[in-house]
Amino acid sequence: MHPLSADARVILDRMEPDRRYEPQALLALAPKASPEHLREIMHELWVNRRVERVGYSGWRRHRSAPAHAASPVSGQPEAVKPEDLFDHAAFEDFFK
Repeated sequence: MHPLSADARVILDRMEPDRRYEPQALLALAPKASPEHLREIMHELWVNRRVERVGYSGWRRHRSAPAHAASPVSGQPEAVKPEDLFDHAAFEDFFK
C-alpha cells in the first residue's frame, strides 16, 4: 500500500468507524475539495483498503482484510478425511 495523501489523511481522521457517509457529508469534512477531487480522495482510500462502498454513493471507514489473509482460527485444527467432505448417501444412485 502507498502512503496516503494529506487530503486523504484529513478525511480519514475525521471519519468515524462503521458510519455511512454520503458525498455531501464528506464534502463537509473537506470543504475546500471539489466533488471531483473528493472522488479521487475516496478512490485513493478505497484502493488502500481504508474505506468501503456502502450503497450507491456512500462510503464507510472500515479497514478491509486483504484477500490473502487467513481468518482467525480458534483451537487446534482437526484432521478431516476426504470421505467426510462428500455426502455419498445423497448421490448413491449416481455412482452405480
